[in-house]
Amino acid sequence: MKQALLFFLFVTSLSFMACKNPTTPKVVTVDTPQESKIQAVVLGEKAFAKFIIEGMTCAIGCAATIEKNLQKTSGVASATVDFKSKTARVVYDAQLLSLESLSAVVKTTGETYSVSEIERLNSFN
Repeated sequence: MKQALLFFLFVTSLSFMACKNPTTPKVVTVDTPQESKIQAVVLGEKAFAKFIIEGMTCAIGCAATIEKNLQKTSGVASATVDFKSKTARVVYDAQLLSLESLSAVVKTTGETYSVSEIERLNSFN
């Protein structure tokens, strides 16, 4: 019994000594770019377009990819594509782009996509 008690005290004291090790936080350095490459689009003739996109099968792959490609197009200030309503809304420079060129961006994104009911609006209200 005495040996068991001594063994227990020995193990307990070892566990307390093991816990006294100071922990130091791990420092991770992350490189970030110095300048942001976000540029404001200056529109010569601000125009609004709304059109229906046929052939989308999902919001993450189809709608998001079309939206990204429209946003990357020179002369487009903003673009949103809603999968549920199959609707795209684009603010663009009418001096640089036409409704046909916006439609072409959608069609070149994938063979299954087509644009219907495209119209130029005065604003989005």
